[in-house]
Amino acid sequence: MVPYYFVTKWVFQAPIERVWEEIVDIPSWPSWWVGWKKAVFHGSASPLQLGSVIDHEVRGALPYCVRFRVVVTLFQSPHRLEVASSGDLIGTGSLILDSQDHGTAVTYFWDVGLSNPLLNFLGKLSFTRILLKKNHDYVMDDGYRGLKKRIEG
Repeated sequence: MVPYYFVTKWVFQAPIERVWEEIVDIPSWPSWWVGWKKAVFHGSASPLQLGSVIDHEVRGALPYCVRFRVVVTLFQSPHRLEVASSGDLIGTGSLILDSQDHGTAVTYFWDVGLSNPLLNFLGKLSFTRILLKKNHDYVMDDGYRGLKKRIEG
């Protein structure tokens, strides 16, 4: 499995509690995050908490969807959320929120690999790695725009 290490930074002019409220309302993501096609709790229902299991389906600029399941492994409201991922994306994610100058900084660390053997093979090529990183950035930029509009109006 070829590893990918992504870091995404977002800044909102809103209190940390407001940003956290939207981020942990995962079932609403498809309503404001165009690339997020599915975000459904598996088993237990919301609200999000330690041990929650959520099934996701995401499509970026490339012509395929990734389907993955996350399990919440750390839940420290309103500052930190960590997940373990399985399915098409295998790895871990860590979301950190910090209050700063009348707003909130959000940093997301996403350390994953792909379970698809063909994509892992192609991922060894620098061209493919660049393409997959651009696709990830496209999805995250889309999420930022949608959440910013939702939070800041």
